[in-house]
Amino acid sequence: MDKTILIAGKEVPAGKDLASSAVLHGRTVFITAESDATDTGLADGSNPVAWNKGSALSSRSLLISASNKNGHLDEAVLIFDEEYFAPKFGVPGPAESTRACDELILGYQYLTAELLLRFNQRKIAGLEKNPGKIVFVYKPNVNEADAVKNPNLRLENRILSKTLVASASVAFKAFAENFAASVCEADDVIPVLVECDSSNELSKNDSAFMAWLCEYLSKLDDLKKELSAKQKVSWIKAGAKVPGGFGIFKK
Repeated sequence: MDKTILIAGKEVPAGKDLASSAVLHGRTVFITAESDATDTGLADGSNPVAWNKGSALSSRSLLISASNKNGHLDEAVLIFDEEYFAPKFGVPGPAESTRACDELILGYQYLTAELLLRFNQRKIAGLEKNPGKIVFVYKPNVNEADAVKNPNLRLENRILSKTLVASASVAFKAFAENFAASVCEADDVIPVLVECDSSNELSKNDSAFMAWLCEYLSKLDDLKKELSAKQKVSWIKAGAKVPGGFGIFKK
């Protein structure tokens, strides 16, 4: 059976290279889009789905839409690309802080809860022998505090993360780690934590990154020995080998 993957957090069109690469690697792809997304597929064959990040109901509707369209959902990739978010949020204020909390913190938590519920339900129903995969992709960016400590960072001509994005980035990483810890002994879901900083060769190439990730996830199903709880709660670098397996990129 073909695998179905949901890519969330880097909306089309910004996430189109992620979607296209997953399609090339045999996935039926659903990728989040702004609330005005249509039901028509993209040229690469992937399917945009609307996600109102501040709504728990929207997270549920998103998964229902994806599952109903293809009958099943096997993998989900939740991406926090700090550099992508950096220009989208300004200085703290009542409205801006609320928007940042909804879009950069609550949305990921709502969607994770719904994914866990769905993977648990399919396990109970005996629909899939392999557990679902929830992947947290953390891509940090230089923030304003970093630039004050090291002024040379400002010479790199990049957009710095301001207060709201920088703090949400830390919240995403903490949430991912502790969620992984809470399910590390479960048999219905495998958490995967991936860090991809600016020094990583895959950081600036979404197509290559997704090619590696699809290979990595596929090989998890073929492991003779399950990942340990410690491995499930540890961050891996993009391009890493599967424990006991072979990766297409080396660290």
